[in-house]
Amino acid sequence: MSEAPARPMVELTIDGRKVSVPDGTNVLEAAKLVGIRIPNFCYHPDLSVEGSCRMCLVTIEGRPKLAPSCSEPVKAGMVVRVSGQGAEQAEDARRAQLEFLLLNHPLDCPICDQAGECKLQDYYVEHGRYQSRMPRGLKLHKRKVVDLGERIMLDKERCVLCSRCVRFCREVSESYALQFFTRGVTTEIGTENDGPITGDDYIGNVVDICPVGALTSKDFRFKQRVWFLKSAESVCDHCSTGCNLRVDHKDGVVYRYVPRRNPEVNRSWLCDAGRDSYKLRQGPDRLEAPLVRAAGALAPASWADALAAAEAAIRHGRGAIAGLASPRASTETLYAFRAFAREALQTKLVDYRVDGSHEKTKTMADKVLRHADPHPNNTGCDWLKLGQAASVAAILDACEKGEVKTLYLLGPELLTRHPEPERVRRALGRVEHVIVHATHASDALAPASVVLPDVTFLEMDGTFVNYQGRVQRFRRAYPARGQASPAAVALADLGKRLGAAVPSGSAEKLFDEMSTAESAFGGLRWNDLGLLGAQPGARQAVAAGER
Repeated sequence: MSEAPARPMVELTIDGRKVSVPDGTNVLEAAKLVGIRIPNFCYHPDLSVEGSCRMCLVTIEGRPKLAPSCSEPVKAGMVVRVSGQGAEQAEDARRAQLEFLLLNHPLDCPICDQAGECKLQDYYVEHGRYQSRMPRGLKLHKRKVVDLGERIMLDKERCVLCSRCVRFCREVSESYALQFFTRGVTTEIGTENDGPITGDDYIGNVVDICPVGALTSKDFRFKQRVWFLKSAESVCDHCSTGCNLRVDHKDGVVYRYVPRRNPEVNRSWLCDAGRDSYKLRQGPDRLEAPLVRAAGALAPASWADALAAAEAAIRHGRGAIAGLASPRASTETLYAFRAFAREALQTKLVDYRVDGSHEKTKTMADKVLRHADPHPNNTGCDWLKLGQAASVAAILDACEKGEVKTLYLLGPELLTRHPEPERVRRALGRVEHVIVHATHASDALAPASVVLPDVTFLEMDGTFVNYQGRVQRFRRAYPARGQASPAAVALADLGKRLGAAVPSGSAEKLFDEMSTAESAFGGLRWNDLGLLGAQPGARQAVAAGER
């Protein structure tokens, strides 16, 4: 990606603190850099400026009137007062505006899904603290449970008319699904005739950007209180975009994915398919113990027995072995697998391009974020040159000719995603042993001799390389289930049994070792990646983004 020319810096003073920001930055964003959070409802960094909520009013020296900080660009020498001495008028205005917004707001915080992450609650404590002058009996009532289709529930009483959702549907997804209706005190958001929202594959984002509890997710609704959830910074593995996200979980169960802002990748958005993909990483079919074929059927076994069976199969197949990497594996796991294939399997018959998705890594599947490549790490496989010595077609040919006795699969993609399943079935029928790393049980694993239970990316630390060549880090959210173990650990243990040196250790250690050895990574270090990732050649930490 070509870098935009640097903008000149502008210095101003906010509540007595000097700050330098790029020219064109608004006062609200400049204040964040010195730890000052100006209250706001309608402003969003990835939407057009509306300036309608009037909660972000500040005092600017030399100005007779208050100014909305969201639409006020910084100027050299500007002196801004947000709170404290000299900002009394701004504080009074914000308090009055908050009272106005809450006049008709229902008092149903105890049953609201937004409780715990609601801006109205936070701002009342921080900026309000007034006694309501609105008689409860005079509150204006609107429809509270409006079903807007498969994903969204609307409570019109809670809406503060910030227009974030309307602007999102107009500017990002371009569905125009949500609009304003009527005028004056009866103004409300909704859909035409309150019909269901269809044809918008990003509509889940309106829940994330709603500052109150007006728009709630049917999938998450009433399932957990947010203050009981733990969170981990991660990366979506549903396509090659690599959207940044936050995994909210409790007791080893994921309850939702929430997009994490990264201006260089996904801004603040996440497609609905990626949002729902957490369900694919858990469920009753998770493999929690190794499986070894005995008496013609796969049966649970200990890790010692499974590794012994895998070792025997590899020794038996020496000189007639092939391996397939997985574009779903972390870059560190792929690095360990490459060494394992060279030193333990002693084969050059290695590839990863099972389904042709590597050709679609940079092909957009829609106009917003999604790419046609459904894997998160085809680029990482390419950087590690895992497809240079052979091809999947050549490996299948060798299997059909009886030239492969043992086939080692880092993931089950050959069994589940190859466009010619009949050919795969025919080829594997000539192979004596198939060893597979897998996270979930399925009928597709039937040809396997040994199945090693792998962890999902939610249960480990690691990196993916997205379509831009941006290396992005994901963090372990919770421990693995049962006896599942990271593939890199199993590869190191199996390599030791076979007398081969396979890189092992933490994700940080493996990444730094890999980056030193492989020029494609440009000398990046684990600590260079930060929360937002980095591209080779940058060699600089990336500042943490907002959630």
